[in-house]
Amino acid sequence: MASKVNWYDENVKLVIKDATDDILTEAAFQVEGYAKVHAPVDTGFMRNAIYTIVTNGDSTRSKTDPDGDYTSKKTGVTSYHAKASEPPKEKHVAMVHAAASYTIYNEMRQSFLYKALKTVQREIGGIIKTVAKEKNLD
Repeated sequence: MASKVNWYDENVKLVIKDATDDILTEAAFQVEGYAKVHAPVDTGFMRNAIYTIVTNGDSTRSKTDPDGDYTSKKTGVTSYHAKASEPPKEKHVAMVHAAASYTIYNEMRQSFLYKALKTVQREIGGIIKTVAKEKNLD
């Protein structure tokens, strides 16, 4: 029996006072770009599964790598990688989603997502907040 895990326990968000949808969208694409530059790469799937959902609900998810078998550049071992489901979309909110289900483990070892958010915060201002979300474990 297959199981699915969606861990929306805590989101980190950059709050930019009086920001327009264009500014939020641009900031999200900046975070995505920095995260991809600093993401550790083994098969490339995790880095290529980072995408942006813009303020009107459109997303760049279709440009991410498909689910499938990927071979480690380090070990030569092939394993199946799948993307987690897309988070709920919100109007006037731009999001960066790391769809590889194992991203959190790499982020805990060597931060690249939070580091990207901090870099954009330094560039444009704003306040970083954590927001608790509910857990959906199937």
